[in-house]
Amino acid sequence: MLNEFVRTSKFLFDTIFRIGSGVSNAFGYDADEDTDINENINIKTCDCDCGFSNEEIRIVGGKPTGVNQYPWMARIVYDGKFHCGGSLLTKDYVITAAHCVKKLRRSKIRIIFGDHDQQITSESQAIQRAVTSITKHKSFDPDTYNNDIALLRLRKPIVFSKIIKPVCLPRYNYDPAGRIGTVVGWGRTSEGGELPSIVNQVKVPIMSITECRNQKYKSTRITSTMLCAGKPSMDSCQGDSGGPLLLSNGVKFFIVGIVSWGVGCGREGYPGVYTRVSKFVPWIQSNLENSCLCT
Repeated sequence: MLNEFVRTSKFLFDTIFRIGSGVSNAFGYDADEDTDINENINIKTCDCDCGFSNEEIRIVGGKPTGVNQYPWMARIVYDGKFHCGGSLLTKDYVITAAHCVKKLRRSKIRIIFGDHDQQITSESQAIQRAVTSITKHKSFDPDTYNNDIALLRLRKPIVFSKIIKPVCLPRYNYDPAGRIGTVVGWGRTSEGGELPSIVNQVKVPIMSITECRNQKYKSTRITSTMLCAGKPSMDSCQGDSGGPLLLSNGVKFFIVGIVSWGVGCGREGYPGVYTRVSKFVPWIQSNLENSCLCT
């Protein structure tokens, strides 16, 4: 268990993971401002695009949301119940947190794409996939959540469409500190609260590793493969584990973090902690068997 606090499985999934609601994805970046976020990776590429959102916005229940605005969003269902978030990376693979798939039976996992509102099926044509393999990082530590990353291979490839598209990877070792990211998912709307049916989003400021180690977490708990984001006025506990922390370069979205762990909801000194995806680009490349990344 962690040194600072005892964490039961209910605490993990009910209170520490977060996401927000009702903010746009306009970060105020110029198109050339993030030129160091790119697909500079040595893996076979396909003739397809990644990271393009669907910008049409509408109001649902008083909160601004976009139907399939983030078309790489994946909902991981286990034994018929919502379990975690994930992101479509290639036509064959979803990226998520390793703790999300720890001790799960592969046969009971289903992944749903193109799903905006879990209670309305007419809005978009959601599709479901089974999983043929689970690849967790070999150095994932279930006590500290270090190296909290996993890839799920789909039994049947995805055919990309307007509502189902992959997200882009950042370049290896890219540091997003100082940027404003967006976290997306179907997580809880309050600490210990109910799961909303509609996907939500929140903007969060991304900290440097030094800033995060100066928060209330024990400094040694924050490793170089983790990323901290949020502050009391810009944080939420609506988050579901495994979902993406996104950055835009003004044109495309890149997954720079995966929702991993934290304490409470917007508590002073306890920002959300994410897996730092840019550190794992070589690992991701080496585990995308017979698949290719969009460019």
